[in-house]
Amino acid sequence: MKKLLMILMALTVACAARGAVDKNFHIFICIGQSNMEGNARVEDQDREGISPNYLMMAPVDFPGMNRTKGNWYPAVPPLCRENTGLTPADYFGRTLLENLPEGHRVGIINVSVAGCKIDAFMKDRAEEYGKTGADWLQNIMQIYGGNPYNYVVDLARKAQKDGVISGILLHQGESDPDDETWPSKVKSIYEDFLKDLNLKAEECPLLAGEVVNSDRGGVCGPMNRIINMIPDVIPTGHVVSSSGCKENFDRLHFSAAGYRQLGRNYAMVMLPLMGYEARQTGGAIDGGLESPIIHSMPRFPGMGGRRPEGAPARPMTPNVTFNISAPRAKEVFFTSQFTQGRLPMTRNSKGIWSITVQPEKADIYPYNFIVDGVSVADPANMNIFPNENFKQSLVEIPDSEALYTVNDVPHGRVSYCTYKSSVLDLNRPLLVYTPAGYETSGKKYPVFYLVSGTTDTEETWFKVGKLNVILDNLIAQGKAEPMIVVMPYGNMMNGTPRPNTMASVSMYKVFNEELTTCIMPYVESNFRTVNDRDHRAIAGFSRGGGQSLFAALSNLDKFAYLASYSAYLIPEALDTCFPQYAANPALLNDGLKLFWFGVGTSDGLYPDVIRHQEYNDAKGIKYEKVFTEGAHTWMNARNYLSITLQRFFK
Repeated sequence: MKKLLMILMALTVACAARGAVDKNFHIFICIGQSNMEGNARVEDQDREGISPNYLMMAPVDFPGMNRTKGNWYPAVPPLCRENTGLTPADYFGRTLLENLPEGHRVGIINVSVAGCKIDAFMKDRAEEYGKTGADWLQNIMQIYGGNPYNYVVDLARKAQKDGVISGILLHQGESDPDDETWPSKVKSIYEDFLKDLNLKAEECPLLAGEVVNSDRGGVCGPMNRIINMIPDVIPTGHVVSSSGCKENFDRLHFSAAGYRQLGRNYAMVMLPLMGYEARQTGGAIDGGLESPIIHSMPRFPGMGGRRPEGAPARPMTPNVTFNISAPRAKEVFFTSQFTQGRLPMTRNSKGIWSITVQPEKADIYPYNFIVDGVSVADPANMNIFPNENFKQSLVEIPDSEALYTVNDVPHGRVSYCTYKSSVLDLNRPLLVYTPAGYETSGKKYPVFYLVSGTTDTEETWFKVGKLNVILDNLIAQGKAEPMIVVMPYGNMMNGTPRPNTMASVSMYKVFNEELTTCIMPYVESNFRTVNDRDHRAIAGFSRGGGQSLFAALSNLDKFAYLASYSAYLIPEALDTCFPQYAANPALLNDGLKLFWFGVGTSDGLYPDVIRHQEYNDAKGIKYEKVFTEGAHTWMNARNYLSITLQRFFK
């Protein structure tokens, strides 16, 4: 009798022990490929401030961390294997505990396989799939006994003795692009978990995370369309947005910041499913919209880029992602001066439209979006192209060797000025660049008048042409003389006739009067200038080039340097307004120290520029010319500016 009583007491204790499951210990199974393994380096902040109520079950032995497979430990990363990195699970658990009531705990079981297809977690296919993979994939599969599904089920059954399996977190899909059967495969895995672990779907939802999003230039971003089908095939399946989660340079994996945000996103989806309010604690649900995003590549020895055959190796130009939030738009296109035509953009689950492209070469390019037929600048980009008509933004593709790149050199100053125009009876804007040291030198400087093109403003040579940056660099390199540069607004408010007509002459005459009677006196009264022809230059782009040609030819007593960027005067205008030079070309040949033309061979104005040059040839007028590839673009205009700045005042 006494022996029987002791046996009953032992059974009672054993049953009590087996029944001591903490319902407030929420355990989550985490499966997937490398992004769930964790691909980013663990930083100091990721090891700090971890709640003692956040635990991880070691899926394998971690010898260097004294962790043994199947036991619970504080959830200090790494959570998958000893050589893995930061994972979304890290900040998923942290965020849950920041929102859950006191007394709750969270546990993670992370069994993930880098580079695997979804088949690696299908219990009836895993072993066969593992045998056909690359050696490195087979090695990881063997860590989990050749069948990761069975492996995680064994761990989960052990964990169920301590707490409750409250959800399954999946992050996979990069290895299954365009696989329309992926959702059904995930469904079969989920149903197997429910059956083999005796779980109820409504108490154990499945959360599938999006891969690196299109709005971050994700290489596999189109897979998110398929991932977003999960709720259609699994009633208790939910998709976790990766929109705004920052990417690693390969655009397949997330950065550490991206993993932190994605983990919070998982938690924000899970909390309401657990019956708790999802308060924002560690960060926003989605990262902020960024555009453009320049995806810099790490530089490796011998790494080449796009270049003509035989040309020196240069770094590859980066991919660039452009985004615009337009949830109600039906279609959005991207246009730019480094792409051809209108390119369709892709909409993500948050209503953000994206495209990732690679410019052929580094430069500063205009671009814009067309939203349901309306052209708009990029709302997320503060670098706007100043213009009267079109609305475009600017993207600067970095190039350390480019003159438009800001370097650690002395910098000049650009001043916004206003002068009174007696010609137009208006207060007019004017930008003036003064070189580094102007304020303290006491010196007088030569002056370069630089005129904007049709529909451009007085700011365009500053913000698009990068006059100040280019000249800062050239002066620092000893290739250009320190000078004052005056950037007037070329619109004379009387229309802009076609430059291949005689009607343009009237507009040129108004500009010439404005320049000589209003702009130049203002500049010479307010800045320290050398006021003779040998210390004055004038140039312009497009309309500004025509205005510059007319003004210089009208005032050889005032200008010794003249450059035309993609511009010309027609022979009829030259014969009518400047017959003296045709009769005596020495007046120009001796009067101008530099007479220069630059134009792109694809420029619509190229034939007329050639006509002007042929006129000069026929009359014996000397000049210099540079032909480049490309059209009527500011990329060419910056190039011509860089060349001629090195010729002025020498």
